[in-house]
Amino acid sequence: MSKILRQRNSLPFRLALLGLMLAAAVFAEDWTVRSNIPIHVYGHAGAALNGKIHLLGGCPTANYEISSTLHQVYDPIRDKWETKAELPLPSAWGMPAVWKGKIYLFGGSYNKPGQGVTSSDAAWVYDPAMDKWSGIRKLPEVRMNGLAAAAGDYIYVSLGYNRQGPSPAGVQEGVVEQYRSTYRYDPAKDTYTRVADAPENGCYIASGAHKGKIYVVPGGYDEYGFQAKYTHTWADGALMYDPARNRWTQIKAPRVKKRLFFMTQCSASVVEGGKLWVVGGVTENPERTDRTEYFRTEITEYFDIEKGVFVRGPDIPFGRCCGGGGIVNGVLVIAGGFVGISTSNPALPTWILETARWK
Repeated sequence: MSKILRQRNSLPFRLALLGLMLAAAVFAEDWTVRSNIPIHVYGHAGAALNGKIHLLGGCPTANYEISSTLHQVYDPIRDKWETKAELPLPSAWGMPAVWKGKIYLFGGSYNKPGQGVTSSDAAWVYDPAMDKWSGIRKLPEVRMNGLAAAAGDYIYVSLGYNRQGPSPAGVQEGVVEQYRSTYRYDPAKDTYTRVADAPENGCYIASGAHKGKIYVVPGGYDEYGFQAKYTHTWADGALMYDPARNRWTQIKAPRVKKRLFFMTQCSASVVEGGKLWVVGGVTENPERTDRTEYFRTEITEYFDIEKGVFVRGPDIPFGRCCGGGGIVNGVLVIAGGFVGISTSNPALPTWILETARWK
């Protein structure tokens, strides 16, 4: 019997393995499986409003170039889905914010005939009392896959990128500009003001406000090889923007795992009790040196804002990416996206986590 085989059959190894299995079981039990999303989407925006989670737009087919006007709403108390007024135009990877009882949605992407996925400068506001979308002043720059966050009297829009379909210059995926620019939107005046630039690029973002400051966890620094040819540049740490001082700060806190396409990306409502939640996503296969193979991960972590550290939370039952959700009344909801390796495995069940139970 080889030394490795003897180690694997030893009592300490078996006890360690049992501990890992029990830990995985506990993680899975923390998450509860609920009813299926009515129409499967990915790349959608998420926002919590009036006790419900609103999922906005997204891609309803395997073709990521095709976005939708879907507006699906989930009530976690009743475990019920309903539809509300559709978006004025198709949108995916938009940037939502909630301010004074209304949802604001900035930018995103649409399918431009003859070009494909194209960034948008469109901006809308949703009034739940009237179940109606209205146009507001367009963004100063076309932008998708960035962040929008409400703090005080304003909404701040930053990061993301300008994509113009396939690029004749050979830049993969048609990304022509990465943004560090930040704009302060005044909902009362319907105006934008340029404020301090972020210290780095970022996309696939989980973000939110805490005590008047905005905290940001990007998935990647750039999209498909704008800086590093034909691969993502994986982000680490976090960013903080202080509106009162108009200053960005880089927080050098290592992640539990670097990854892209979070289940909490493009969401207006993933901060609660000083915790910014990052769920699932996609990681690189560490056995591949060419950085061309990825797999979906079950890892859940949160950024403890007060302590400035990332902490591993209760893992989701299966690796899952590319969806969206938010937190409402102490319940973290994630919906849509994919499970497993292939995009032919859409994630249909809604999963919820009672965040108050996890301390």
